[in-house]
Amino acid sequence: MSTKQLISPKVLTGQFYSALEGDRQYLKKWLITWQYQEKRKKSAVVYEEGPKDFSSFSDISELIEWFKWFRPDYPDYLGSKLTEPLVDQSEKTDRKALTDLGLAFDFATYRKNIGINNAHDFLLPQLYPVPERYRIKRVLDFGAGFGRQANLWSEDAGNLYVGMDAVPKSYCLQHTYYSSLGRPFTDYISNPQSFKIDDHSKGIMHLPTWRYDLLPDNYFNLVSCVQVLPELNSKLQKRMLAEFHRTLKPGGMLYIRDHAQTWRPAGKIDVDEYVRSLGFVPEFTPHIIDNKDLHGIPRIYRKADPAVTESRKVTMKQRLNEMINDADYYSGGILKKLVKKKKK
Repeated sequence: MSTKQLISPKVLTGQFYSALEGDRQYLKKWLITWQYQEKRKKSAVVYEEGPKDFSSFSDISELIEWFKWFRPDYPDYLGSKLTEPLVDQSEKTDRKALTDLGLAFDFATYRKNIGINNAHDFLLPQLYPVPERYRIKRVLDFGAGFGRQANLWSEDAGNLYVGMDAVPKSYCLQHTYYSSLGRPFTDYISNPQSFKIDDHSKGIMHLPTWRYDLLPDNYFNLVSCVQVLPELNSKLQKRMLAEFHRTLKPGGMLYIRDHAQTWRPAGKIDVDEYVRSLGFVPEFTPHIIDNKDLHGIPRIYRKADPAVTESRKVTMKQRLNEMINDADYYSGGILKKLVKKKKK
């Protein structure tokens, strides 16, 4: 699909619900429910700024509502030397995207909210050296908001970024935003029959949550879950975490940033405990104060790589050598002297 052929909100919404209707065999209520927002809706809670209703999409200007749904200032845990170049790049991309969409937005607070969030979620998974086989080239962004992480993750033409969501407004806004970035873009709802993620996939791809079966096995280098898992029902949390394990390459990274156990408005499982039970290996959690050092606590897990596990096993030969060395030590070196004498 050409990024210049922006689909009207009416047609886009129609495509979303047409795909939903056509995929009834994949649907379960718990799979497409955003439980946190359902609770807010029943309690008649309305955001002063930000989206008012998540079940409909009628105008592309609703993208601006989501842009405003960030507080003015977020802490910069990593420091400006690391983050400013990426904030610059992010702002440049978003200014052009909104201009191309014909939307006006006051960028006065952008650098300290959307820009810094983009920088953090791009940098944190790449802060330290890794073997070449773990380099991040394929990204799955689950519960992608308006799609902001595509800004930096899809900038490299050789990379693949896949956005995934099931909420009507979120999905349609993601489509609108992805279409504005000037990068190759394919959306499942535009042509469900031909949609396929494979080794040739590049650019931006978009997929509804209920078609997680289309995510290939052992494929992604990174799955990103930012401020989303605690807002889902427990059944959906468990299902998708299992799918992330399936679809990540051995050694692939699961990146989670939310408020961990201090904020669980929907699902009540201990996400970190469940992640470990699936076979993920904890790799990094900074010792920081939530909302003072960084908005949310980032955690990085790896899908266990069999090659790494095997390399750390002690062989029979190593055990035997260790036993011989220990025996020689306790014998005062007599054992090895006897062995040398026998060889002569």
